[in-house]
Amino acid sequence: MTSAAPAADRSRDTALPFPRVYDWARWPLSRGRLAAAACVLAFAAALWSTGGSARAVAALLVAETLLLCLPWRLPRTTRSVAGFWTETLCGLIAPLGAIAVAAWSGASWLGRGADWWWFAAGAALGGCLILASGMNPRALVTGELAFLAGPTRPGHGYARATATLVGPAGEEALFRGVVLSAAAGPAAPLGLLAAAAFVARHHIPPGANGRDSARAMGVEIGSAVALLALTAASHSLYPALLAHLLNNIPPAVLQFQCARSGRPTP
Repeated sequence: MTSAAPAADRSRDTALPFPRVYDWARWPLSRGRLAAAACVLAFAAALWSTGGSARAVAALLVAETLLLCLPWRLPRTTRSVAGFWTETLCGLIAPLGAIAVAAWSGASWLGRGADWWWFAAGAALGGCLILASGMNPRALVTGELAFLAGPTRPGHGYARATATLVGPAGEEALFRGVVLSAAAGPAAPLGLLAAAAFVARHHIPPGANGRDSARAMGVEIGSAVALLALTAASHSLYPALLAHLLNNIPPAVLQFQCARSGRPTP
């Protein structure tokens, strides 16, 4: 996250009934955010070229990318709960939309299961991703991690936790469903582009969030490749969804813990 606003500016914003959601003076995007947005838009263009219901998903992905490129005000702690939730929900447009489009179009892979060993592999992958992230499960259970992280505004923490738990199903439908729905020929290149877009999409929102470290990038790239491989091998979305959800549960729990210890906000 960027450095905090000056005290005078912060007090002026928080004194308003509705603290500002945008900071228009900081609209120009960094090179990293521009590159991430370009990667996601390239994936959207590839989806559009496949035709059919994929075009609706592509349009939602473009809309989401443009919304995430808005100059959302930083630091986020100076924003109202409504403003924070607005940004959070903008980041769920494409994932939730992908599920809705798949259900509406009757995508066959939605009802395609897998043998039990693929779910065992998914559970193992989820555990490996947790260990690779460096999170200490024991410290999470005892509350030590929440103590070290410090309290957050409840409305903000609950928004983060909700997105962390809701996101996996939609992200798997958006970025791994293409492997199951594309023809045999285009499946591989489209899947690899989807894996790249999966990583890039997490770098479009503004602010430092710990994703730029070498370790975090390595885990993101490794998870994208592993989830793609698991989906392609099992011919089902659900083993990868299990792995993704297991990986997201610890940070969601941490957000809930920090939110519960934070001060109430309007």
